[in-house]
Amino acid sequence: MRRITSRAELAAFSKDAGIFAIDPARAYVAESEEEAAQAVRESADDGLSVTPRGGGTSIPSQSVGSGAILVQARASVRLAGDGVVCEPGVIKADLNRELSKSGRWMPVDPSSYASCTVGGMVANNSSGARTLKYGSTVDYLKGVRVVLADGSVMAAGPVTAEEAMSGDRRTARAASLIVENEKEIMEEAPRVTKNSSGYRLEKVARAGALDIQKLFAGSEGTLGVLTEATLKTRGRPRWRVLFVAESTLQELDATAAAFRSIAPAALELVDKSVFRSAGGWGSVSRFSRSESPFLVFCELDGEEGGGAERVEEAAGAVGGLEPLVMTDEGEIAAAWEVRNATLTLAQDMKKGGRRPAPGVEDLAVPQGRLGDLVKLLVGQFERRGLEYILYGHAGDANLHARPLMDLSEPSGVRANDDLMEECFEAVWKMGGSMTGEHGDGMLRAKYVPRQYPRTYHLMEELKRIFDPKGVMNPGVKIAMP
Repeated sequence: MRRITSRAELAAFSKDAGIFAIDPARAYVAESEEEAAQAVRESADDGLSVTPRGGGTSIPSQSVGSGAILVQARASVRLAGDGVVCEPGVIKADLNRELSKSGRWMPVDPSSYASCTVGGMVANNSSGARTLKYGSTVDYLKGVRVVLADGSVMAAGPVTAEEAMSGDRRTARAASLIVENEKEIMEEAPRVTKNSSGYRLEKVARAGALDIQKLFAGSEGTLGVLTEATLKTRGRPRWRVLFVAESTLQELDATAAAFRSIAPAALELVDKSVFRSAGGWGSVSRFSRSESPFLVFCELDGEEGGGAERVEEAAGAVGGLEPLVMTDEGEIAAAWEVRNATLTLAQDMKKGGRRPAPGVEDLAVPQGRLGDLVKLLVGQFERRGLEYILYGHAGDANLHARPLMDLSEPSGVRANDDLMEECFEAVWKMGGSMTGEHGDGMLRAKYVPRQYPRTYHLMEELKRIFDPKGVMNPGVKIAMP
């Protein structure tokens, strides 16, 4: 195991993709599960917290901390029936390539798929463009191995309620807590297709059984350190077609509804202004035939046949939108690369000291409220005189809105806090979540009790069950005293 203590080397771990910069006391690079456990024990003995870190792509700052940073170098992939066993350092793009050799895939592809790790995806419950049809990481998690705060290793997977109750002390207590409060958990869960806020308790209970492994999906390293994940895979689609239409903000709700009626795999929103501002207009101009500010990408796919009849039927249903239609795999892949470049370009935008600010960048509402979400965001930005960019997952009503703000100034921080307060309250009233896929991190931890006023106390108790001394990623997600 490599221990890093030099300030020069540690500087690389002081930031992730978020706005917080925190110098860690040390960092570990573990080459085995035992080394990861040793790093946790050693840190705890020295009075240091432990922050697991994957690719460092976290936007709400989940992978920085003042204690020890733990990086796992292990990145093997092993097929197991229709599933795959992954070590935490596997890059999602590499997993895609490995699975493609056997005609399989794991459909969850975040925009950062070329650099994010599987360990980080599980910890964050990552989603992506195709969540509309295929679900989030939590839906593919079959089993985990996790190093807990005391350095012990826990294996978790699906069990019957009886097995859970008679299992080890931690599992039994966690299972009892969830089973006894299942009704309240289900009632308070946001009515959205994407959610990465709080612990995903509503995913654990399942018709007399418990998916204990799903406690760790979206836990952001606060319950333990993932050392292995077993994931479901699917057969790769045999055909795909991509429709690209244009839309104004006023037309967006109707455009999304029309495309949603043909049951797509993905339905995405791209802001043309991002490419104009970043000097990347050439890559998006071939899709642009009007002055409408947005592109809407709609992908259909299927595992059977050539899909010709399905595509013809879908094209007729959305013909009024006059979309471009792409069936060539190379052309479709190139189009998706343009869409996936949006996040990178947006993060690099700046005007003076103002940059795209996280905070309200990941709001999700029930699918039928997309138009209301757009009105909320545009109204909030325009009332404050803020320039902004707007893109994201139209099918899931999960938008990545970024106002340009100077967060190096106290006034900018206050303005962003006010913006979060007002937008979160409005989204909760719609039955939505303040974060569809980016997670809570440090940025949104203080708001989690307000999203879950009835069940947050259960999350606090689960944190105490697995991490009684608050060693694991303190200040992230669950703001324990």
